[in-house]
Amino acid sequence: MNPIRIKYLITLTLLIPIGLGTKFYSGPLQDWVHAYAGDIFYPMFWYFLLIFFFPRMNPLIAALIIFTYSTAIEFTQLLSSPLLQRIRSHFLGRTLIGVQFVAMDILYYGIGCVLGVGLQKIL
Repeated sequence: MNPIRIKYLITLTLLIPIGLGTKFYSGPLQDWVHAYAGDIFYPMFWYFLLIFFFPRMNPLIAALIIFTYSTAIEFTQLLSSPLLQRIRSHFLGRTLIGVQFVAMDILYYGIGCVLGVGLQKIL
């Protein structure tokens, strides 16, 4: 495997426990971490997954795709259907698609995308 793809895979492996950890964190700024920190790591994970599979993709295009995807998922939180309610009834479903629309989340998705691009440049 290409060395850069190994770095992306390691990054993905680290982002999973960090992102999930934001749901269980207790300490300083606990409320902010629970509400918003995951919104930064969520698009970073998807960004690195996308560039793992498409390593030659322009980073700005990848970030725009992930930002659009994350924002679209946020807007689905305004919808209610039996299928969405069933998905949201489980921890993983709530973590992946959320339960309540919060416009501020979109700002943090943007921050996560920018950080993803920056981290990719460092790697």
